[in-house]
Amino acid sequence: QLVLFSGKLNTIAGVVTTFFLLVYATVNLACLALEWASAPNFRPTFRYFTWHTCLLGIAGCCVMMFLISPVSASVSLGFLLILLLALHYLSPSSTWGYISQALIFHQVRKYLLMLDVRKDHVKFWRPQMLLMVQNPRGSARLIDFVNDLKKSGLYVLGHVELQDLDTLPSDPLQPQQDSWLSLVDKLNVKAFVSLTLAPSVRHGVRQLLFTSGLGGMRPNTLVMGFYDDAVPQDGLAQHPAFTSTREEVPLGFPPLPAPAGP
Repeated sequence: QLVLFSGKLNTIAGVVTTFFLLVYATVNLACLALEWASAPNFRPTFRYFTWHTCLLGIAGCCVMMFLISPVSASVSLGFLLILLLALHYLSPSSTWGYISQALIFHQVRKYLLMLDVRKDHVKFWRPQMLLMVQNPRGSARLIDFVNDLKKSGLYVLGHVELQDLDTLPSDPLQPQQDSWLSLVDKLNVKAFVSLTLAPSVRHGVRQLLFTSGLGGMRPNTLVMGFYDDAVPQDGLAQHPAFTSTREEVPLGFPPLPAPAGP
């Protein structure tokens, strides 16, 4: 408003035009990302829309920005970068979804289809672990140990719930999924979680071996903890991930049985 009162509108005309062109370029970039991600909810009504038109719009806006004022264009791009970093690190989590997740899904699916199991070679073999965990409270050290063994391979934490879904009002594994995913985040292990219902552990392990993984990324090594008569210890509460940050152990895991009396 002060610039308008001073009568020097031409001094900010280049900056305003540069910002408008930058907005148009980012809109084209968003449309290009949605088109490359093959998002099912992205249905443009423009008859001649293709990813080529998106690239043409981005290139045209960027060229015009620097033709109008190279200094203003550079400042605007720097401001945009700062704004993106601030929104990424300071803004709360949103519920409208992220285009990065759609792009990751698209690329992962493409590379999984390219990962042909018929072309596997022994010199590129790597362990792909399926670790059976009854209760994470007593298996924290085993989870860390197998995480060190996987050597950039697939790592799946499997759990079998001994129940029959036909006799239950709802799936009891759905509320536990969040607790397991939170556990993986807190322990800082690169692992997936796979839960199943079965009448016995043998049937549950067989189900997880058949259903865990996708395409060429499937477990090839089954890991089970040794059974002994020692009293189980709650190693999860003593794990550095919880003792150093003083965070509570995720809910959803039953306490370990108390040692028997003399």
